[in-house]
Amino acid sequence: MLIKIIFAFIATVAFGKLFYAPQKDLWPSGIVGAVGFGVYIYFLEGLGYSSMLSNFMGTVALATLSEYFARKYKEPVTVFSVPGFIPLVPGLPLYRAMNLILLNNYTKGLAVFVDACLDAMAIALGILLISGLAKVYKTSKIIIEEKRQEAGE
Repeated sequence: MLIKIIFAFIATVAFGKLFYAPQKDLWPSGIVGAVGFGVYIYFLEGLGYSSMLSNFMGTVALATLSEYFARKYKEPVTVFSVPGFIPLVPGLPLYRAMNLILLNNYTKGLAVFVDACLDAMAIALGILLISGLAKVYKTSKIIIEEKRQEAGE
């Protein structure tokens, strides 16, 4: 499990470099990817949950940490989140699904394809949830500050 997390860290840093992330943000984005993948592996192998729920929980952890690092390092969230999602992307299941379909095993190929699409949708839902909550938090903080200023006047 630890080796998988270390390789997720390395892959995240490599993709951060590939996407021209600032040099100072490569290590934090690697931590984001490693934590997200670690949560995914823990839910999948440690607790025995489905791949879809594991992907969702990994994405929630990853997106939350991305939002935190974005504020801490004063960078856009995508600097940390986009490379961090790379270890979670269901690339191998999609490849296997296409391979099975090409080998005329349509039933198994379609089942693998649907599972991969559900994993991708879980990732998208996790991103949407955390991004939405961060936006609500930021907006409510601004509104509260404005009301305090009005009350002080």
